[in-house]
Amino acid sequence: MRKEICQLKNRQKILLNRKADAERKARTHRLIEHGAILESVFPEIVSMTGEQVKAFLKQRR
Repeated sequence: MRKEICQLKNRQKILLNRKADAERKARTHRLIEHGAILESVFPEIVSMTGEQVKAFLKQRR
């Protein structure tokens, strides 16, 4: 009985880790995709720092 409980807890940990990994990969993919879109629309931001890009985009509002 104890062994089964440990196995179930371990399976739960594995599933939670897989879910977190999938979410992290999806976020990374989205960020890369959005960054690529921004660079294609505003090629001048390629050489800017993060803060400069932020200020540039705030000006565009």
